[in-house]
Amino acid sequence: MTIANAVAEGSAALAVARDVEDERADQQRRLEDMEALIETVESMNLQRSRKIPAGLLIDIADLARRIAVPAPSVIWSARTGVRLHEALLLWQGSLLDALRPQRLEYADRFD
Repeated sequence: MTIANAVAEGSAALAVARDVEDERADQQRRLEDMEALIETVESMNLQRSRKIPAGLLIDIADLARRIAVPAPSVIWSARTGVRLHEALLLWQGSLLDALRPQRLEYADRFD
């Protein structure tokens, strides 16, 4: 192997590593965005708010466009914060299953 080949191979490996790290960071941001939505709904439920704010549904729709795992249809039909919270947790579980396939081996992931 020549020095030029080694440099080219090293550069290619570095580019792949950067791509992997960028994807990992994007996945983490999506998970954090999902968690923020869930916390918002939990806070809303603790305040005994009866209506789901339109702005929250817009935030959910925005997240749904950025996540590869489709939002469950029950999110859009939820009429209470409790039902929305349940649907968001279901969606979060599906997202985690997609991003962390090793979770599928856990027998208690829905407990």
